Amino acid sequence: MIRAYRWTIAIVGLGLSGVLAGCGLYAKDADKAACRTVDSGWKAALGSDANFDVAYRPFAPRAEEPSGAIQVGSKLIQIGAGEPQKLTLDECLQIAFRNSRSFQTRKETLYAQALDLASSRRDWNFTKFGGSLTGKASDQFTEPSTEAQAGSASGNLTWAEKLYDGGLITLGAGLDLSSDLLGWKSTTLGSLVQANFTQPLMRGAWRGLAYEEQYRKERDFLFAVFDYERFTQTFSADVVGRYYAVLQRRDQLENAKETIGRLRRTLTLTKVLVKGGQRSRVEQDQAEQRLLDAEVRYEADQQSYRDSLDEFKLFLGLPIRASVEVDYPDALAALNQAGPQAISLDEPNAIDLSLSARPDVLTQRAAARDAERDVDVAADAFLPQLDVALGISAQGTPPHFADRIRWAEHTRKAEVKFNYDLDQTLNRDKYRKAMIAMEKARRDLSEFTDKVRMEVRQSYRSLMQSRKTYELQLRSVELAKRRQKLAVLEQTAGQASARDVLDADEALSTAQNGLTTALVNYTTTRMRFLASLGMVVVDGNGRVRERSVPQKFDRMERPYPYVAGK
Repeated sequence: MIRAYRWTIAIVGLGLSGVLAGCGLYAKDADKAACRTVDSGWKAALGSDANFDVAYRPFAPRAEEPSGAIQVGSKLIQIGAGEPQKLTLDECLQIAFRNSRSFQTRKETLYAQALDLASSRRDWNFTKFGGSLTGKASDQFTEPSTEAQAGSASGNLTWAEKLYDGGLITLGAGLDLSSDLLGWKSTTLGSLVQANFTQPLMRGAWRGLAYEEQYRKERDFLFAVFDYERFTQTFSADVVGRYYAVLQRRDQLENAKETIGRLRRTLTLTKVLVKGGQRSRVEQDQAEQRLLDAEVRYEADQQSYRDSLDEFKLFLGLPIRASVEVDYPDALAALNQAGPQAISLDEPNAIDLSLSARPDVLTQRAAARDAERDVDVAADAFLPQLDVALGISAQGTPPHFADRIRWAEHTRKAEVKFNYDLDQTLNRDKYRKAMIAMEKARRDLSEFTDKVRMEVRQSYRSLMQSRKTYELQLRSVELAKRRQKLAVLEQTAGQASARDVLDADEALSTAQNGLTTALVNYTTTRMRFLASLGMVVVDGNGRVRERSVPQKFDRMERPYPYVAGK
């Protein structure tokens, strides 16, 4: 009985130690497999080395809310206290690419896809290794004095590879042990080595039908890599847009503050004129009412700015209590100095580029191809099953020489399997549905292509409209400034009422806010438009610059010609 327990403990201990040791090895192996898959996919889809590190560090450290501070470049961001650090756009991009929760999730999604593809590839690379180890020990005692002990263990190893034309090759080796736990003489070892080959001759054979599922996985992963790279560009454009939106609210706050200062001066002058009897008390009340309204708006603008800044910090992945703000007024001054940048594309070129650069075009064209292929798969189901199977096996030499395989006494087998269902109703319905789905996929592709053209046309028109709005707002600001100065001079000379000055002040504030809004709208719309067409490039730190040559998916047109839409 004690001997049986020892065998049990040994078997369990061996299994646990193997599991614990294998956890770390398998985790590292998974990272390596996914990394190799990403690297190969990146080169195939983009023709460059992978700018992707989540495979090595699936859970990269983020800047959560520490007790001290966060280092960003040469700046130290305090948490909850201290002077707010002004962050430039480049620094915000760097933070977003390191800390953003949504960006990290997107990276992990691609990593998971790479891991799935690496696993499925093993079936086709003759590296499909499998097997198992089992063991059991028992002790049975029957009153008054009968005791029986038994122990057994088995292990097997298999290698398998699927063939493009539907065949399957398997190699296997197995080892069995049985004993009454009383000694080596009462212990037997058995072994078996075998090889098998199966090949369909009709249904599921030839034409690459067996490889179709893996074909789509390989292709879709290349699409996913291209889509991820485009995501980095649109994500950068999103950071730019959000940064300038916060900057715009900060400028509105400053404009509201300047407006309050002008209204106070107008109220002071109006009081003097009313006291001298040159103006009525009504004008003084109007000026005071406008001042109170402006102060109320200023408080609301402050709250709006703080809220937008907190939302921006959350988007970047910074702690809400991080003491930061946007780089005002320097960033806005630089934006105004640069003005609205021209775009190198006209509308027809932008439409043509969208049909050879957008990831969703890839997937839609692939869906149409897959629907046509599904018709072939459904038609193949009408064929009868006719499979040929070949096998050979040999056993070890009993009772103890499992390593001595008796090749001279091997067993060979050859068999042919035939099966055909006379009722083909289900296959008929599947085939008809596949044809309907194919026609729908073609219509969907045509409609989708028209929608892409429409979206690009609308985006381009919106871009041109926002540029024209900026030019009009620029003139409006010039007129508003001249009108405000003239109104103040005329009020001082007694030629204009307080209402004229108040209206001029409001017009100037509206024009200034409108100018900033127009410039920000054009800049962010332009950046998002270019990013969607692959006209920007993002480095490892998230810095963005425009491309001289757009990033198209032409590299994938060679292995998958149908994505060219020809």
